[in-house]
Amino acid sequence: MSKKAVRIAGILGGMGPEATARFFELVIKNTAAARDQEHLRIIVCNWPQIPDRTGAILYGGEDPRPRMLEGLKILERAGAELAAVPCLTAHYFLPELKKRTRLKLLDLVAETARWTESNLPGIKAVGLLATEGTVAGGLFQKTFRRHKIKILEPSPDCQRKIMEAIYGKSGIKAGFSGGRAARLLSEAANELIEDGARAIIAGCTEIPLALKPDRLSVPLIDPMTIGARALIRQAGGRLR
Repeated sequence: MSKKAVRIAGILGGMGPEATARFFELVIKNTAAARDQEHLRIIVCNWPQIPDRTGAILYGGEDPRPRMLEGLKILERAGAELAAVPCLTAHYFLPELKKRTRLKLLDLVAETARWTESNLPGIKAVGLLATEGTVAGGLFQKTFRRHKIKILEPSPDCQRKIMEAIYGKSGIKAGFSGGRAARLLSEAANELIEDGARAIIAGCTEIPLALKPDRLSVPLIDPMTIGARALIRQAGGRLR
């Protein structure tokens, strides 16, 4: 651990469970630790019953904020001091949640924008693979604009492919990370590359489960890895 104060970190997950497990694993793999005792103290609240975020943003579905807030309160009572929410669509609700919790909430979208500017200097346009809710909510567009980076949004046909890959019967949320889901995401990413994207953002935390960097001719930006490393830093751990 670093010499600065080590904080207990929380993960509000379940959106979806596999993405939550991957985020926790990324925190472990990116922590410089030679033995168990050198890892961070982390509390995971896996709450799959939180209502669908895209449904709430676009289609009048059940509001996910009450259960998200309950999950944050569980983390608070368990002793967490800061927390990450490994669901990028859920970041639409982050400003309000920040006002109603004492936890420091990590903003994966802002962390991703800062990482992109620092690690891909001179890049002017990146493609966004994300749920309809994330795209419509403008999270990435507003944040990246501050860094003078343009977000290229999926076309309607491209967006349908992304949603099918995530939510379809053979999609990631149904437990399928290869086959059709991987092919659809690859097709969607390549359409954005043809439109001028010089990198692709995995703007849904489940996308990296199916879309791998070696399928693309440009860098794949993974907010999950970026966020995991940010959580380690802010909790006082050492980065691998």
